[in-house]
Amino acid sequence: MKQVISASRRTDIPAYCLKWFMEQIREGFADVHNPFYRGQVRRVSLLPDDVEWIVFWSRNYRVFLKHYAFFTPYNLFFHFTILPKSALEKSGLSIPEALYQMERLAALYGPERIIWRYDPLVYWEDKSGRHTNYNPEEFESLCREVAHLGVQRCYFSFAHPYGKLEARFRNRFTNGRLLQKSIEEQKTITARLNAIAAAYNITLFSCCNDALLAVPGVAKGRCIDGDLLNSLASSGPVSRAKTPTRQDCGCSKSVDIGDYVAQPCPTGCLYCYANPVWR
Repeated sequence: MKQVISASRRTDIPAYCLKWFMEQIREGFADVHNPFYRGQVRRVSLLPDDVEWIVFWSRNYRVFLKHYAFFTPYNLFFHFTILPKSALEKSGLSIPEALYQMERLAALYGPERIIWRYDPLVYWEDKSGRHTNYNPEEFESLCREVAHLGVQRCYFSFAHPYGKLEARFRNRFTNGRLLQKSIEEQKTITARLNAIAAAYNITLFSCCNDALLAVPGVAKGRCIDGDLLNSLASSGPVSRAKTPTRQDCGCSKSVDIGDYVAQPCPTGCLYCYANPVWR
């Protein structure tokens, strides 16, 4: 059985490391460091005979769209994060440019191979008051545009208060503090999100928060879903075995080839669980 390559939860490979990835494909493998024990290195085959799917994660597919033909030997699936610009990102695409890229991906591969990530929702406070990157009107506008492109899956989550995130907010903002909504508050917000998404025939998927499945219409997120991938490909099946990366994760087995340390992400999102660079 061939494997699924995740490229990558650990950094934005399509935006910043695609040439590296292409070179590794030419060599036929990538040496991947264990993110917790750097001395442990695993050699991962990238040969088409061993890889059925590459699952990309990105906020910017501009470079990929220049080189998409290189990846013809593989089945491709795309996570595309599109959020309104906020004070939490150092850089990022404009919404029109992101939607243009999504349109191109949909034309090349089909909208069923794209997940739109409106993720994560963040609440914080600083000396000027309380803030969020979530705006219902902006979300509805994005739903309208994404639905027009045929994309019908939206993954979302609320930012988890990991210690490294809380430290970033303290360092970035005067009197800065990451806020955590209660589960009941999250359910109320989720119900509003779902009502908006459903009006455009978009299914809302909760990533790593099963408590929100109590909201009618919300589905469990499986960012790498062996069943879905198998339904999309006419070639060999991939593993459906669940290998969660954290609590409530529903993901199927895959191999992530990114590197938190060697490939920090210049987009610099303060809420990123990987290694954003803000200079």
